[in-house]
Order: sequence, then C-alpha cells, then structure tokens
Amino acid sequence: MTQTRLIRTDEDPVCGMTVEMDQARGKGLATENQGREYGFCGKSCLLEFRDAPEQYLAPAYRPSM
Repeated sequence: MTQTRLIRTDEDPVCGMTVEMDQARGKGLATENQGREYGFCGKSCLLEFRDAPEQYLAPAYRPSM
C-alpha cells in the first residue's frame, strides 16, 4: 500500500479547507479513493483531485488555499 499523508475526515485534501461532509455529499462534492471518502469545498478542488489523487495524498504535499 502506498503511504499517504494524514488527512482529517473533514479536510479538503487539495486546499485544506474544512468541509461539512453531509453538505459535500449533497452537492456532489465527495469522491472515494482507495476505499476512503474525501469531501471538497468546491468543484475545482474535486476535479483537481480526480485528475491526480496521488499528488494530493503524497506525504510531502502541503495544501494551500
């Protein structure tokens, strides 16, 4: 299994913003990767993550808004 950085369950893995998961799911701003669900603050972060999840899950990645 590939090592990933620690991401809170309510954290957007791309920008680091806090996300309310129920709201993210309701807006279609949640996706699953390797058995874990991630929520996003907006469509752009979701699309960036879908294009390259390994980049945002890498231990060295530091989210920034």
